[in-house]
Amino acid sequence: MPSEALNAWRTLLSAWDAWLLTFVLVAVVPALGHFRFRRFLARGEQSVTTRVKLTLYARNICTQWLLVAAMLLVLRRHGLSASDAGQRLADLPQTLSATMAVLAALAVVFAIVLTRLRRAQPETLLRVLGRLRNFVPACGPEMAGFAALCLTAGICEELLYRGWLLHILRAATGSVWIAVLAGAIVFGIGHAYQGAKGMLRTAFVGLQLGALYVLVGSLIPGQALHAGFDLLFGVAGALAVSRLRAAGAGNNPPSTGV
Repeated sequence: MPSEALNAWRTLLSAWDAWLLTFVLVAVVPALGHFRFRRFLARGEQSVTTRVKLTLYARNICTQWLLVAAMLLVLRRHGLSASDAGQRLADLPQTLSATMAVLAALAVVFAIVLTRLRRAQPETLLRVLGRLRNFVPACGPEMAGFAALCLTAGICEELLYRGWLLHILRAATGSVWIAVLAGAIVFGIGHAYQGAKGMLRTAFVGLQLGALYVLVGSLIPGQALHAGFDLLFGVAGALAVSRLRAAGAGNNPPSTGV
């Protein structure tokens, strides 16, 4: 990061709106996500309809875009822009190469996941899906809504957790790698609704995404990786649920729009 940009981020350390946004990301977002997911789980399988899932997807999409809008307003008030938060091409060949590399890696991972899904026993699928089973898409409309959520998460969460939080933490600590580590921990906590294992897994992914951003200088490869990984999870989850239904495991009826 150029010294003038780093100095501009340091001025945010004394700005109330910057601290308010950071507090929302660190504390409010995890609490809200946990509350929403608990309410979702409390419905029970029979009442988790397509409408319920699409409503949950839509609320998450709106929340993330509102947070990004707030971030952009704070940046503008202090003479910064989305480019200063990493939403830029940086070194074009390097950015494109990194983006293509992460997409190729995702394709390989997806092929491996598909192979394992075909071989997995129903009880293994139930254990792997866990309490996220009712969250994954199970039909065409749900998949469309989930894909929109994945794209939103890829763009917005990278802007918020890598673009905003990493820079604020670097300005506060003076170390980019401490900022990457701390940001990954906050990112994991933000996904507390997935349980302890889910938090650890998400924090590890956040560590990789932070390192990728630091090395490339652009959020774009991480956004592609983030969105693609989430979509892979949704497609794999949908296939697993389809297999469970075909096997009659779990007695989970098809979702409907009512």
